[in-house]
This record gives sequence, structure tokens and C-alpha cells, in this order.
Amino acid sequence: MTTLMPLTNQPQVVEIAPGNAATRPLSITSVAFDGVGNLTVTLSDGTVLEPVPCAQQIAAAFGGVALVVVDANGNLLANGRQVGTVSAP
Repeated sequence: MTTLMPLTNQPQVVEIAPGNAATRPLSITSVAFDGVGNLTVTLSDGTVLEPVPCAQQIAAAFGGVALVVVDANGNLLANGRQVGTVSAP
């Protein structure tokens, strides 16, 4: 035999009244990194969200303090400066 628990939540009320149509939901129109590793998000209404220090947070997640990249020539770059080279194994 199944025993059901009685519902204790209160009924909800929705009021429908004349007015303007609902606006379209916001969406993300662009996501970009700036020159120092901040991630900037722009919404469909033109709002630009505060930059987030994304590169630093990714580096910290891996136990580091900065991200580095390797260009097509094998140059290791940090903060836009060459700090070494990488060779394929």
C-alpha cells in the first residue's frame, strides 16, 4: 500500500492584467578576452558585465599564478613577452 504525504504548500496566485508585452529574454552576444586576461561579456541589451580575471582564475585552478601560451613558432609567451621556447618531443 502506498501512503501519500498531504500537500502543505500554499496555492499560488497569478494575476493577469493589461500591460506591455514581455520583453525578449537576455542572451550573450559576445565574450572576449582583453589584453590582460580579463573575460568581458556583452548582453543582447547592450549591457557589458564587469570584467572577470578569467586567466588568473584558470591558472589558480591548476596551482599557478599566470597562463602562458605557445605561438606557431614554438615561442613560449607570458604577458605578451617571450619567456622561452618549446620543442616537440
